[in-house]
Amino acid sequence: MESASALRSFDHDYPHPLARWHHHPEIEIHLITSSSGTAQIGDSVHAFGPGAFYLIGSGLPHNWVSSLDPGGVVHDRDVLVQADPGLLLELAERVPDLGAVRNLLNEARRGVQFTGSTRDQGENALRAIRDTREIKRFALFLELLDILVRAPAEDRRLVSQHIIEAPLGTSESDLYNAALAYLHDRLSTGLTLEETASHLAVSPSHLSRVFTRATGGGFSRTVRRLRVSEACRLLLHTREPIGQVCFQAGFGNQSNFNRRFRQETGMTPQEYRSSGALA
Repeated sequence: MESASALRSFDHDYPHPLARWHHHPEIEIHLITSSSGTAQIGDSVHAFGPGAFYLIGSGLPHNWVSSLDPGGVVHDRDVLVQADPGLLLELAERVPDLGAVRNLLNEARRGVQFTGSTRDQGENALRAIRDTREIKRFALFLELLDILVRAPAEDRRLVSQHIIEAPLGTSESDLYNAALAYLHDRLSTGLTLEETASHLAVSPSHLSRVFTRATGGGFSRTVRRLRVSEACRLLLHTREPIGQVCFQAGFGNQSNFNRRFRQETGMTPQEYRSSGALA
């Protein structure tokens, strides 16, 4: 935590050393201010856009990868605040008015994405926290928690299907990050576990175990989800024809693309583009 503070507040550019697949004991309320790309939170892989707003629970692995041209930088992409969940639970025990925080922290173990007016109010509160200190800062943080606790069902979505009980250790996280960087750079090409493992100088069986432990989905499922996520981003943030989106996202033919896209999103590519589902 920051010196003499119960909260940590950050804003940083992208790319940034902290923008990687990782987890930490603190809860995190995180705003993406600009750019679009792929979010990985627990076992979920999905597209994000400007204004994406999340509550990340203690120990929940997460990462946001913005799609940029080589050498590109997004200034002040991330605004976030972190807090000790143990402290919040202790306060909830002592202050009955904070009882609803327990349920919020429980939901946060799977990650929660907030949209609509909740997102708008949450963003204003999060930015205000960044610019204040001491008692005022903590009071604003409690206001932010109140906004999230009171969010209507249509403004909140649990992100990860499962709780990640045993996040990767440091060395495995480093390997997984390196593998993800390799995959993101080559999504439009044919990707295999063996090729990726060879590039990273590890055995395919070891890399396969790391992918399975990271998200529960394994290598092939992760690649497919990354490709569908990239297709979602292209559908919403470009005017590329759907046939071109299919190949840019790495699918070999449109029938396979349509089938996999529906499996992951519940919609056809055209329905997804028309729905503006990233909002």
